[in-house]
Amino acid sequence: MTVEVRLTTCDRLEEVLRLPVDAVSIGQEGCAAKLPDASTLRRAVGRITEIGLRAGIVLPAAWQRSEAQLIDDALALAQRSPLTVTVNDLGTAAGLAGTAGCELVAGLALLPGRPHDTGETPRHPLQPPMFEEAYLEELETFGIRMLEAEAAATVPEREGWRVRRLVDVTPLAWARSCPTARHHQLALPDCASACDQSIDMVATHRWQLGHGHREPIPVADRPAQVPLVVYGNAVYATTPTVEAGDDLIIDARFYSPDALAERLTALRPSVSAASL
Repeated sequence: MTVEVRLTTCDRLEEVLRLPVDAVSIGQEGCAAKLPDASTLRRAVGRITEIGLRAGIVLPAAWQRSEAQLIDDALALAQRSPLTVTVNDLGTAAGLAGTAGCELVAGLALLPGRPHDTGETPRHPLQPPMFEEAYLEELETFGIRMLEAEAAATVPEREGWRVRRLVDVTPLAWARSCPTARHHQLALPDCASACDQSIDMVATHRWQLGHGHREPIPVADRPAQVPLVVYGNAVYATTPTVEAGDDLIIDARFYSPDALAERLTALRPSVSAASL
């Protein structure tokens, strides 16, 4: 069992390297504009590996204008040293499949839909997603044997697979039209400076697909609505994790330096016990 800290930029890298972690990854699932440039990533990966930690990068879901550059950057890094590369769309996975020194991981944005029913019973919005055997088989065609998921997700046990669980946070959605950029009235690439400024909100309406219009959330469902946090074009719910199991990922954006150190200290005893 390992503990990894995830950064979206390299600003807190030296802080994290002083903490009891096994791996550090850089990047996020949502937008290519936020990923550090190739030279910055190269220096960061070198710094991580030189002290004996596993280095990783997280490639966002690629659109037509960004896919080729993301793949080229990952290939260049993997040629220098072994690298864990988290992919968040199948096109990027296909472009990197079979690359020497490149361990591919299915990222959080590749999660399946959340189960739901069509009855009148109120449903909690954080009902865990369920991964199916057929989905894992499809990922194996790209050479993927590792999966990222939220702590409560249901993942079938499969020989040769590992699951990395994101603790204390549940990712809910990624928007192609960025709410943070609109909120700050910024355009690419200037909007990247606002991505790590969180916006707190709670859902009051939902889109009724059957009728094609927006409607207020019914009174019966309102107690189940959870506070949401927006970073860039991603929406999260903070959901304290009691037991995550598997390998663990901690997103540093949700912690101050002191809180991050405290959380890692709390996790380490359970990690050590589970590894015996």
